[in-house]
Amino acid sequence: MMSNDTCTSNENEEPVLEFGGLEHVLGTSLGNQFCVTVEQTIRLYPGDFCAILGPSGCGKTTLLSILGLLRRPSNVSDMKVFRLRPDDSDSELSLVDLREMWIRNNSRGIDSLRRRSIGFALQSGELLTSLTVGENITLPLRLVGTSSSTANARVKELMERFQLRSQGGGDLTHSRVNSLSGGEYQRVALARAIAHSPRLVFVDEPTAALNREMARGALKEFESLQHNSANPGATVMITHDESFAREFANVIITMSPVKGEAAGRVVSIERQPVLISSRDKA
Repeated sequence: MMSNDTCTSNENEEPVLEFGGLEHVLGTSLGNQFCVTVEQTIRLYPGDFCAILGPSGCGKTTLLSILGLLRRPSNVSDMKVFRLRPDDSDSELSLVDLREMWIRNNSRGIDSLRRRSIGFALQSGELLTSLTVGENITLPLRLVGTSSSTANARVKELMERFQLRSQGGGDLTHSRVNSLSGGEYQRVALARAIAHSPRLVFVDEPTAALNREMARGALKEFESLQHNSANPGATVMITHDESFAREFANVIITMSPVKGEAAGRVVSIERQPVLISSRDKA
């Protein structure tokens, strides 16, 4: 069902992320300005897998950086809503008003919320070359204070689930990042993104370094870990591959450039039932 209005799945359930009325003006390297607009109110719920589709240059990555708390919205005072449900380690699970946090310039609180409740698997991976594979995956666990024994068990689980093994059959825990193939690098990035069981994960072009079948297998493992747990989170994925997006996502956000303007905006929102069971039968 296509909609340009509020996107909901269960009005009785608290969303993971809720945002709307966004208008962000971004300065370019050429001194020009580009505007990204989300007029609608969009809500993502536990278990949702959301894909953002649209041509290059329509603002998808800029939107991801704002929703991932990496960038402050330029119209934060005028936004209709911008709220996030924090991780379960918090004693109070009500939605946090990010708009108010930005207005109060509470950068420390926003940094803490991002560190505990958000994970990233960006197109370039952003893995630390000075660390081994295992150390990279462990990093978000260390940042939230996870014990060594729990962190080591989690790394072992993720290494197995993402099939991070050498040609000789051993795992790649102690391998350096710069020795990995493109596919291995991307799978390590996915494993690191969900290592600390974040409430919300952002994935940018997951098929960029993997062939389609490898990407499909990696995303199935990622989805199983992120969405099929007792306490599921939500995922937002940027991709140019519409058929791949529709295979995994139950929420499709389509963005488009604004004709004659240096701008991009959300033009439609589509919500479908979760597709996990039908895909696993394929």
